[in-house]
Amino acid sequence: MEPWQAIVALIQGLVEWLPISSEGQVALFVYNFTTVPTEDLITLVVWLHLGTALAVIARYPRLILDMLTLKDRRLFRIVILATVCTTVTAIPLYIFLKGSLTVIQGELINILVGVLLLVTAFVLYLPTRSVETNHGDQAEEVTDKNASIAGLVQGFAVLPGLSRSGVTISSLLMLKVNKEDALRFSFLISVPAVLGILAAELITGSAALPSIAPIDLLLMEIIVFITGLGSMEFLLRIARRVEFWKLCLLLASIAILFGLPALF
Repeated sequence: MEPWQAIVALIQGLVEWLPISSEGQVALFVYNFTTVPTEDLITLVVWLHLGTALAVIARYPRLILDMLTLKDRRLFRIVILATVCTTVTAIPLYIFLKGSLTVIQGELINILVGVLLLVTAFVLYLPTRSVETNHGDQAEEVTDKNASIAGLVQGFAVLPGLSRSGVTISSLLMLKVNKEDALRFSFLISVPAVLGILAAELITGSAALPSIAPIDLLLMEIIVFITGLGSMEFLLRIARRVEFWKLCLLLASIAILFGLPALF
């Protein structure tokens, strides 16, 4: 296993649940510091998300079991609803990325990541304003409407640099969903989204990564799983105290700086 592979796995596991795009950060690192072909970037990101999806299953085994056995029919309904809505936005964007990402030349990919991180920072900033002006409003649980909206915005997170957890959590908060419920629901709907896009990779024959040995990929998944589980617990403990949009803004600036040489 090469050092860069361990670093990439750590990046994925550590930032997946933060409102910072793990996809964008992995793409930045792989593009700038490894020899992995550009056309393999999306496939690598999809595989790494498997480790964090398994971390969700390990964190909420009883909840997921109750949902799959229809013991919790309400949770089953809203997760399925969110997943269906995710496919509406995710599939067209994913097909576009698979066909167009390879033609993005040089450092311009960093500018794309940086701009999308700026979008993430802006989206994360909005709930802070909403909380300031509507502090007296009572929080609610996730409804069918809320689940649908979260599912639709989750689909846009296939774009490199746009944080899945950031846009889903923020959309739920802006809909006045209880913060703990928003975090948990964001975690849960990531699982079918990841498994679905991985299945699409396997069906279309695009899941192969000739630049990475299978044993190395397995070790990367283990690292992602362990660090992803730990970072999930970390987020649940401190989410109420940290403004992540400021961190996204800083990372966006760094990403754009990486891409500036391509303009000259």
